[in-house]
Amino acid sequence: MRKLFCMMLLLSNSIYAAEEEFVPEPLKVMGSWSMLSQFKDYEKPFWTTQLPALSEGRIKVNLNAFNDVGLKGSEVLRLMKLGLIDFGTTILSYVSEQDPRAEAVDLAGLTLDLTMERRVVDSYKPVLDRYFEQKHGIKVLAMWPYAAQFLMCNSPIKNLEGLKGKKVRVSMRTTSDLIEAYGAITLSIPFDQVYTQMKDKQLDCLITSALAAHSARFYQVASNIYHLPLGWSMVMLGVNQVSWAKIEAQDQKIIETGVTQLANDLWQAADTQTALGIACNTGKNCSLAEQGTMTLIKPSSSDEARLAKTVKQVVLKRWAERCGKECVAEWNDSIGKTLNITLHP
Repeated sequence: MRKLFCMMLLLSNSIYAAEEEFVPEPLKVMGSWSMLSQFKDYEKPFWTTQLPALSEGRIKVNLNAFNDVGLKGSEVLRLMKLGLIDFGTTILSYVSEQDPRAEAVDLAGLTLDLTMERRVVDSYKPVLDRYFEQKHGIKVLAMWPYAAQFLMCNSPIKNLEGLKGKKVRVSMRTTSDLIEAYGAITLSIPFDQVYTQMKDKQLDCLITSALAAHSARFYQVASNIYHLPLGWSMVMLGVNQVSWAKIEAQDQKIIETGVTQLANDLWQAADTQTALGIACNTGKNCSLAEQGTMTLIKPSSSDEARLAKTVKQVVLKRWAERCGKECVAEWNDSIGKTLNITLHP
């Protein structure tokens, strides 16, 4: 009897230990820039409040913004691939250093409104799904834009031709192609160093979203905004496939549904944030506490026509050369059909 009791005790302890062993660990999530609205108002509430509530507490999350842990952003994909984090948010232009396919949905100056940009993203998503799955072992959950990327300078310019000889901070290769076509000198400078370099006149201009510029107080060091979108700074949210497979099916569905809503909210927010950023940098109809006095320069129809010509002759041509024959064929069969443009490698 004593022997049986001991066996039952050992068995119960083993079952208890097994139950403890299968308690899921918090999901490791890397978000975007912590000081910007996208993270503060959307990503953080989703991961830390909404998702745990939707899963009735089953899903727990350890969330960090990449800049808060000393990363530049380009490392997020590698951390996901290695399984050091489960979910990661990264700007696609960072990934384009490894494969030009990642910048296909955000070629500088190609789309001038969010409706067309979303059509471009939707048409090309199957290509990126395959790429990230096969090359990196990552499942793409969603993509969304930061907002329209505008040119801002510390001296007046009438159009893009006025950039000749100026030093311009860019964050994407494709934007560099565009700006260099107008005779400017492009520089890649971390976002958090731009203010100082603009103030010290080491930079003449920068390209970023209007609300991000306001959050960083660039209105104190730049005097005007050229009101023509030159890109969108597209974001990708992905998950390591091994990590994903460990999540219960019901919670996978909750995450996918929640992420879809998050992405839709951020697509809608992009227009709102663009308008708010312009209003508060120029000090007109601004609902935020601080506002600037920048001048809004509205492009003419001839400016837009010249931009479209430069995009086709320079931006698309250089991207096609970088990407190669197979990549161009994928683009032609997706984005190309959407925009009625055919590229040649």
